[in-house]
Amino acid sequence: MRFSAVSVGAGPGRQPRRAGFRAAAAVAAGSLLLASAGVAYADDVFNSLDSDIDAVAEVMALNVGGTPGNTVLAVQPTGGDGKSGCNLTGSTTLSVNLSSSNTAVATVSPSIVTFNSCGATRTLTITAVGPGSASVTASQRSNDTGAGFNFAPAGFTVNVTAPAPSNTAPVLTIDGVTSGASYAKGSVPTAVCTATDAEDGIITRPITLSAITGADAAYGVGSQEASCDYTDAGGLYVKSSVTYSITDATAPEINYTLSPIAPDGDNGWYQSAVALAWTVTDGDSPSTIHLDGCVDQLITADQTSTDYTCSATSSGGSDGPVKVSIKKDGTAPTVSNAAGATGTLGKNGWFTSNVTAFFTATDATSGLTTNAKSATSEGQGAGVSVASPIFSDVAGNSSAAGAASQSFDIDWTAPNVTYVSVSPTTPNANGWYKEDVVATFAGSDLISGLASPATLTATSTGEGSAVVVESPVFEDMAGNTSAVGAAKSGELKIDKTAPTATFDSTTADVYYGSTPVFPTCTASDSLSGPASCVVTGGGTAVGTHTLTATATDMAGNTAEATQTYKVNPWTIKGFYQPIDMGNVLNTVKNGSTVPAKFEVFAGDKEITDPSLMKFSMAPITCSLGYLTDDVETTSTGSTVLRYDATAGQFIYNWKTPSVAGSCYRLTMWAGDGYSSISASFKLK
Repeated sequence: MRFSAVSVGAGPGRQPRRAGFRAAAAVAAGSLLLASAGVAYADDVFNSLDSDIDAVAEVMALNVGGTPGNTVLAVQPTGGDGKSGCNLTGSTTLSVNLSSSNTAVATVSPSIVTFNSCGATRTLTITAVGPGSASVTASQRSNDTGAGFNFAPAGFTVNVTAPAPSNTAPVLTIDGVTSGASYAKGSVPTAVCTATDAEDGIITRPITLSAITGADAAYGVGSQEASCDYTDAGGLYVKSSVTYSITDATAPEINYTLSPIAPDGDNGWYQSAVALAWTVTDGDSPSTIHLDGCVDQLITADQTSTDYTCSATSSGGSDGPVKVSIKKDGTAPTVSNAAGATGTLGKNGWFTSNVTAFFTATDATSGLTTNAKSATSEGQGAGVSVASPIFSDVAGNSSAAGAASQSFDIDWTAPNVTYVSVSPTTPNANGWYKEDVVATFAGSDLISGLASPATLTATSTGEGSAVVVESPVFEDMAGNTSAVGAAKSGELKIDKTAPTATFDSTTADVYYGSTPVFPTCTASDSLSGPASCVVTGGGTAVGTHTLTATATDMAGNTAEATQTYKVNPWTIKGFYQPIDMGNVLNTVKNGSTVPAKFEVFAGDKEITDPSLMKFSMAPITCSLGYLTDDVETTSTGSTVLRYDATAGQFIYNWKTPSVAGSCYRLTMWAGDGYSSISASFKLK
């Protein structure tokens, strides 16, 4: 730090507060006007005889037997006792005693006044008694504010002259300078004193300037009083004064230099060492200069913005604090790997796309322009390395490229697929398959390797003369998959659809004994084409019969069609009388011959061949639940069956057993093997 002086001057003095009254007007109007206060230690109790609030005794001139004099007392807050504002707050009061030092000269009334606020005023009346001089003083009577009061400004001097009832006291006025004002050294206005007297007129009075007082009085800076007095022709004496300050307007000046002159980094940062040197000059009063800070610096270590200050004060004023902020960072950022990476994560730790790796950096001093960056991989393989990008701090220091790195397994290529074979290996003799074909495919992967088996199969779907089997999906360890159909089989002829079998005609229902007319069939197929059609099945026995047409196509598929027809049974009518049918026991003498009459028809054709009819006889229980009816007509001879062409019916002469009391059932079975009739008999 360098210090230089240009000239020596006085330091500034204390600038007190001022309050008061315009004295003459206050006396005439009985009202209080505030002016400016002097140096205070407690709230001031003051009079209105002049414009100053000070301990200098003002002078009141009176005539014996003349008009009494008046002044107003008031309280001025100063805060000098540690209590800000007025001491009279709330319901607190101050009671003041007023007394005259010589009651033979003058008396004061009232002798006690009380204040309850700083805005209150109390009027005093001074009565002249005899020629001479007396002092009116104020003192504390009581005080419940808990604070102090200064009574000196309230006192004044009373000068009484022997009877001159027509003599009016003069009034002094000081113009040019103002009480409590501050003036720069060399620029103090000229003070002018004027006495105004009713009898003497207006008289200009000489001004007396006091010596300058204060710490810097030797330099012409401090406090000065301008005063004057006057005694009129009647002998009345008055005195007045004005106090003001003389200040030194020249303050110290602070300058500094930096080396390097400008930051050699970015954003106001230094990267290299920086030196700071202070220079302080003062034009008037270098002997009074006081420095705070102002220490020269050489900064070699990294640091965040640090303030260096210099303040200078003198009697002429102050400069500063001047602040210089210096920040230095010569260290490059530290780079490290960040957790996580983005990309398409496949399986088994492999990525199936380029990978974006993340990196972070730290910087202990200036901080980073960006604290996180990324870099993207290039190429495929196991352990593909991704290098960190360059990081810069705010000061402009940069890390090396690749200061950190990360490795990744990357494979985005799908497995390679080839066609191997099909099963069955060969079609039928016509070159056709009649079922789905299973094709085998092989896969390979050169980077991450196969996860699926080396061979996979796929089954054909659909049919046609050019069916192609597409390869299934192969997967590698990274999760890449081949496309469906990445490889294909050759064209295959596949027909899984059965042909259609169609009867060329319909077989009609017949009655037993008639031969059905069987149809042929036709095979049709829209894909591989028909090969053959064969009709099987059928029969001549009574009942429903099924014919099956079996069609075969060129692929060997078969299909069937069926139709049914009936071989109807014969219709038997009878037994006619004399035999009763149903739940009846025909009663007849044992050993007699009973004629059993009946007819047999095949549709509307009557059967007349006795050889086609058979009879059987079997004993039964003679149930009491049967109705009984006697057989009215019997025949002679042995058992015989014949057809009576005249009557148009069969007659079976049945010779009953010779067992009285027994019961039998006689049954006739027709030659169709299905139809029969029965009757029950009881032998007597």
